[in-house]
Amino acid sequence: MRIFTLYFLCLGLPYSFFGQDSQKEVKMDIDWSNPKDIDPLHKDIGNFLDLDLSYYKKKAYDAYESGNYEEAAIYYLTLLRCDIRDFNSIYNLACCYGLLGKDTLAAKYIERAVKAGYKDINHIKQDPDFESVRESKLFKKTVDSISLEIEKDEEELGEPIYIENSALFKCRIQLPKDYNPDKSYPLVLGLHGGGESPDKFIALWKNFRKPEFIYAATQAPYPYLLGNEIVYEWALWPTRDMEIMEKAKEILNKYISKLVQDLEKRYNIKDVYLMGYSQGSIFTYTAGINNHHLFKGLIILSGPGLFKPIYSHFMGLVYNYWKLEESIKDAKDLRVFIAHSKEDQVVKYELGLASKEVLTDYGYDVTFYDFEGGHIIPSDVLEQVEKWLNF
Repeated sequence: MRIFTLYFLCLGLPYSFFGQDSQKEVKMDIDWSNPKDIDPLHKDIGNFLDLDLSYYKKKAYDAYESGNYEEAAIYYLTLLRCDIRDFNSIYNLACCYGLLGKDTLAAKYIERAVKAGYKDINHIKQDPDFESVRESKLFKKTVDSISLEIEKDEEELGEPIYIENSALFKCRIQLPKDYNPDKSYPLVLGLHGGGESPDKFIALWKNFRKPEFIYAATQAPYPYLLGNEIVYEWALWPTRDMEIMEKAKEILNKYISKLVQDLEKRYNIKDVYLMGYSQGSIFTYTAGINNHHLFKGLIILSGPGLFKPIYSHFMGLVYNYWKLEESIKDAKDLRVFIAHSKEDQVVKYELGLASKEVLTDYGYDVTFYDFEGGHIIPSDVLEQVEKWLNF
């Protein structure tokens, strides 16, 4: 599977709203490999800087989802002309070649992705997109060589350990248009998707119609480099160490709890709703149910199936991750809103339905909304969230 990031699904705008329907660039006959041919004074020489790369990410994503891997490859190549260090797009391009059965090209672009900074050898070895080329002698030789190189690099770096400590995390805040500090407001606390940031998740605000609540988008604790951008994830899944992942989940529950308490000191808040998208919705469930006394309700956008195995491209399927069997019984006063697309290829629609069934069986008040469009947050979902909050 390709590396889907919340940057272009996830992780439209940043979450659901993409750039214009077409890109226009003045065509210029320039040999960019020969700097001496470049006229730096030409008025259109830098027009490539105005391109909306999210448009090409969207086109690549749509082509991949529809099974048109050759078209997806075209758009990844277009993207990479503008950013040759975007190792995730290089990797996704290799996946397209794998799905097309082009072992030589798949191997070549895997090598280029690793050279640009992609280091997840376990994902390469497990990725189903390479099934049709995995037994190719050339592809196997390439992967084996890369594996040895990455293992050698890791050994030279030394053994990693993880130390619990405190830190400062960014939290973006949006207030209602006619905000009155003497009036109490609901708080919607948003947990962005994996591979995202609060700066992108806060952008959902402008797509609510008339929000009469405070919206906060907080930063996940663990940064990593995605292309040329620093993004964040909630779970330390890249460690592949269940003990560390469990500790990270425990710390995150405390982080969310403290964040709510801090925001309640700053603002006049009457009810708190925890809202998560994709990976963020996993921890909306875990932090929300474990700290249910802090919340009025949970908003789950394109989320996992409760008590179902969770897929991580770092580890494959992760079993026994939830550990909510006891606390879920005590949290049934929470209202829950679940939105999930029937076309979602990243987190299957059936998983959203499974969560609805689990929660309903435990006596929760669950509202389920299905929509079209894949692993995104379209405007109609935000409209339904707003109506649900005002009910």
